[in-house]
Amino acid sequence: MRWSPRATNKEVTGLNGLSAKRRSGIDKTEEEGGATARILIATSDAAWIYDVEDEKWHATISQGIKGIKNVEFGRNADEVLIFSEFQLKMTVWSLRTAKQIDIPHPKFSSKGFGYRPCTSHFALLTRPATHDVVSVHCHTTYRTVAKFTLPTMDAQGLKWSPCGRWIAVWDSAASGYKVLIYTADGHLFRTREKACEGLGIKTVEWSPASEFLVVGSYDGRISFLSTYTFSPVIEMNHTMTVNIQAIPVWSETVLANKERHYSPLPQPVVLPTVSSTPADAYARLGVSVVAFNVDSTLVATRSDNMPTAVWIWSLKLLRPFAILVHLAPVRSVEWHPTIPDLLMLTCAPDPSSKDQKPAVYIWCASWKQPRAVLLPMERAGQNNFCKWINNPHVSATHSNNGSISGELVRGTSPDKHTEAHQPALIFGSKDGFVVGFLEEEEFDPEDMKKETAEDDSFLYSADKHNWSPRDWAYYSPSRASVQANSANHASSPSPTRRNVVAQKTKEGDEATVDYRANRRITMKS
Repeated sequence: MRWSPRATNKEVTGLNGLSAKRRSGIDKTEEEGGATARILIATSDAAWIYDVEDEKWHATISQGIKGIKNVEFGRNADEVLIFSEFQLKMTVWSLRTAKQIDIPHPKFSSKGFGYRPCTSHFALLTRPATHDVVSVHCHTTYRTVAKFTLPTMDAQGLKWSPCGRWIAVWDSAASGYKVLIYTADGHLFRTREKACEGLGIKTVEWSPASEFLVVGSYDGRISFLSTYTFSPVIEMNHTMTVNIQAIPVWSETVLANKERHYSPLPQPVVLPTVSSTPADAYARLGVSVVAFNVDSTLVATRSDNMPTAVWIWSLKLLRPFAILVHLAPVRSVEWHPTIPDLLMLTCAPDPSSKDQKPAVYIWCASWKQPRAVLLPMERAGQNNFCKWINNPHVSATHSNNGSISGELVRGTSPDKHTEAHQPALIFGSKDGFVVGFLEEEEFDPEDMKKETAEDDSFLYSADKHNWSPRDWAYYSPSRASVQANSANHASSPSPTRRNVVAQKTKEGDEATVDYRANRRITMKS
């Protein structure tokens, strides 16, 4: 399943002073905020597109015997990219005109392509014969405007910089450590190579404002290349032993009632690693995840030889900010699109547990501890997805405090109790989905102290929380009454926490409460 891209027309300025407008399309309706929101669903031989706001509108694309390897939205909601089996061709479908454009020989089906942020020109990594070739296409007709052959043995991908000035291409790990920087028109600007023992590069990522190009290698190191000269300015290493008292290391634990929460680990601590065989040693090494937050002050990373640990690095302090250790390998890492210090994680299901419920893990710099949230779904599957819902009304202000990246605030709408101004997420699988939001509510600090006096694990500090500590409540998506309850709650004063729990229990909804949490997540359809 894919959501259509959001139209953006904001200006991005890097440390070098150069700026560019990031834009997903050229339509006037998109620039004015009237872009269509659509959902793309596909199987191995067909794709269906549905409009979120118009129930009568839908489109179907059938590939027949050519098959579908991957599908993506194009530069906007009116274009769909379909990659056929065996990388024979990539087809661009226009949902307005029902016409198609074929581009032959894409090298990959899920990577190696992208749109230039400022002009929406499309770049594609191809291999028509024995050499890797990058072709740049016009954003409307997909006519080829530039094509250049790469001096690589086996290029593994390309990525546009957010400012639109650069294209980064990297060679395979077996060929050593090699990154190529091209200008938008195809001129080679810089080649970054260094001697390495063993394998080379595993992942490459740009910072949101194009200040850095981050390269993660198979030796567990991440290098930050400055976009002035593309020389390394910062290097960080994932070590198995952590002995820095200023860095909190949180470990996931499961209680007897199957609830999950984080507890601090004493240092020094040795992070869990995975054993590998000669057959899979290549896949279980190196930094595979590099995720920047929205203001480029925090970076979340994961090394595949320690797949259960997520490192959160501070670019202000130039050191790790926190480490989260889980019982299962981390599957996804995603920062909130507008709140700088809000991170969401998901983990793979435990194969030894047949009735394990899916969970979402949320970390915030201003919280005393991270949170683990069990979701109201029957079991954890292998193909679950979890995403933040990008809402332009949810915003955050930046703090000058070097220890945290931002301070959470609410939107500026006068109706601040509406769900439209709360951070929201969607979690789903082939069996269904749930939608949750983080909600700020009033509470009585004295009542909170009394109710949690017997709970030694509760860490309370009224002056440390930007958001009021509340309970996490989970509601079944099949209950239509939840929407009515939420509507009544939005138009009435916030009830006390005790009343919220009693209200949901009386309605018959499944609810699980964690009084130690700082926020509440409400799951509903």
